[in-house]
Amino acid sequence: MPLDLRISEWIALGFFLYLAAAALLMRLPADRKRRVLTRAILISAFILAIALPSGSAAARARDWLPLIYLPLGYWLPAHLVKCTNPRLEGMLLEFDRRLFGANGLARFANRAPRLLIELLELAYLFCYPVVPLGFIWLVLGGFPEEGDRFWTAVLLAGFCCYGLLPWLPARAPRAIEETPPCIRSSIRVLNLRLLDRASVQLNTFPSGHVAASFAAALAVGAHLWPAGAVLGVIALGIALGSIVGRYHYAADAIAGAAVALMAFALSAVLT
Repeated sequence: MPLDLRISEWIALGFFLYLAAAALLMRLPADRKRRVLTRAILISAFILAIALPSGSAAARARDWLPLIYLPLGYWLPAHLVKCTNPRLEGMLLEFDRRLFGANGLARFANRAPRLLIELLELAYLFCYPVVPLGFIWLVLGGFPEEGDRFWTAVLLAGFCCYGLLPWLPARAPRAIEETPPCIRSSIRVLNLRLLDRASVQLNTFPSGHVAASFAAALAVGAHLWPAGAVLGVIALGIALGSIVGRYHYAADAIAGAAVALMAFALSAVLT
């Protein structure tokens, strides 16, 4: 029976097979190697199975399945990380110091109006709903046929970031800075709780949140420019909030935005 894989599904399939190959090649404890291999192969088999010819209900489900592939693609590479890279962490911190000065971000966070800090923390919180919001906006705006191109851009952007985690492992700046900012924000409490429960406690370079959010904004904006502009403002807020809140280094956010541009450009060529 012939397969009918969408471009976004080919990207997801290639990514999880890449993780399986990495698990085979890397020197890892046997239980971690087995965990990554088993999960990557099961997810890959599911992607192939769902692509078999089927009814309209299965086709509609496939429209939303990338929302599952994306977080799975974030969590699984963390099992391939053996230890963090202090040299990389030092380079990322040094880049921040050159941009903002020694303790410049901490001073800003401590002295900035609380309303501004709350808005930046709220913007960072939107890193979770911004991608599904973009897809819903595209469908309701009359462009459901552009779903594969949307997911191609978003998955390319996110997986490019998550796939580098085993090779560029680092801790988030808030975990290692000598003088972390004393941020007065009730929304930050929620952000930290979510990260404690859902994060792999590692820094992704480039930032997957920034990359996926900008990619979603660009993909929607190509057809609905007002919606794309709104999502672009949210994506910019996510980037700024991630830096000020020390969820990410500045280089993560800058590189994430660049990855999003590349992924969007590739999605136009591939789909």
